[in-house]
Parts: sequence; C-alpha cells; structure tokens
Amino acid sequence: MLLSAKPGVSMRAGLIVISMIVGLATGCVVNEAESPPRGVVVSGPPPAVVHEERPAAPNPQAIWVAGYWHWTGMQYAWIPGHWEAPPSGAVWAAPKVTTHDGRYIYESGGWRTPNGPRNAIR
Repeated sequence: MLLSAKPGVSMRAGLIVISMIVGLATGCVVNEAESPPRGVVVSGPPPAVVHEERPAAPNPQAIWVAGYWHWTGMQYAWIPGHWEAPPSGAVWAAPKVTTHDGRYIYESGGWRTPNGPRNAIR
C-alpha cells in the first residue's frame, strides 16, 4: 500500500506518487475529434459542369472518366472527359469540393481501391 506507516515511506511521498498516477491516467483520455478534410482550401465552388458527348470506348476494359473542374492552385481548369484503363481492382473517385468551417476544400480525383482512401492508386 502506498500510504503505509513503514519506516522510510512518508505520507507525503505516498500522496506525491498517487498524484502522479492520477495525473498520468487523466492524460490517457482519447478524444475522437473529427479529422480535418484532406485537400486544399480554394476560393469557391467550381463552375457548372460542361456537358460532353461520350465517344465509343476504345476497348472493353476502358472506364469513362467524366470531365471535371480541376483546381490549378490559382483557378479551376476544365479537364475533358476521357477513357482510361483502370489499375487492377481500382475505382475512379471524382474530384469534389466540400465546405469545412466556412471554407471550400478541393479534393483531387484519382484511382483508389474500393472503400480505400482517395488517390491511393496512381
């Protein structure tokens, strides 16, 4: 017992040890805060989508990547729709713009594993 009357162990030393244990234990609390969004802060939402005709697929494995607005670091630039051969087991995640704390956040598109993080496969 920490608060014993044994010779050489004072009541004060025992209280110090208990205080340290309590202090360390309270520092072990995990707060599950919402993780900040991934991406870059942009000036606003992208312009309206440009509607394009989808040409015939060049081969049966090709996946249509619809046109999208890409943030260049200064402004949005339209990337026309096109066919791509996907990496094995990958799905296309289109770019998106969300708001967080009143700011617009741009997340680039890319190939990813199903249910995996964006841009996990390049």
